[in-house]
Amino acid sequence: MKTNKLILPAIFLLLMTEASFSAAKNEALSVIREITASQVSSSRKASPKPARKASSPEIDPRARNIYALFTKVNPKLDQASAKKYAEIVIEAAGKYKQDPYVIAAIIVHESTVNSKALSKGGDYGLMQVRWKVHEKAIKQRFPNVRKAGDMFDARTNIMFGTEIFSDCMRKAGNDAAKGLMRYSAGNTKMRDKVIATVKELRAQDNAMKTISIQKKKGK
Repeated sequence: MKTNKLILPAIFLLLMTEASFSAAKNEALSVIREITASQVSSSRKASPKPARKASSPEIDPRARNIYALFTKVNPKLDQASAKKYAEIVIEAAGKYKQDPYVIAAIIVHESTVNSKALSKGGDYGLMQVRWKVHEKAIKQRFPNVRKAGDMFDARTNIMFGTEIFSDCMRKAGNDAAKGLMRYSAGNTKMRDKVIATVKELRAQDNAMKTISIQKKKGK
């Protein structure tokens, strides 16, 4: 090592003569300082950098838009429930490979985002699932569901409602307009309202993307 070659001559000089003691001592001290500084520098370089804190996952912008839509349509809906419903919509849409905006729009126009909504025909909850028609299938999918009133549970309702819509889309050849007609039992007004709402949500997406691009260019 280079450091050893420097130390030995310094020690040798110390032993030479009484006359050269002072100079050798200074040289030895200088060498020791250089060695110490070198070791400290190496230690700093070798020390691992503290791990950066993991950044919190970004919120899906679609969930933000759905949340805003839900609170606008139903002003009485508390923020926590609106956030919860939006997150379930994103999850259900991902599971059944559907457009979350379509699912959100169905909720808006079927129940006005009221989890306790109940029609005269026996349609329950956010997506107005008809218990008499789907009771058997619901109980197979959700063993915890025992009675019609259990369909007021937001998660159960959105998950099964999205599954019903997914089946409608499959039978309609993945045509959204035709799938909505099947889901709503031929209700053209409901179909048109859902499609219009989906267009509004997508327009918001495009607007936000444009703003984001402009901000990046401005940096």
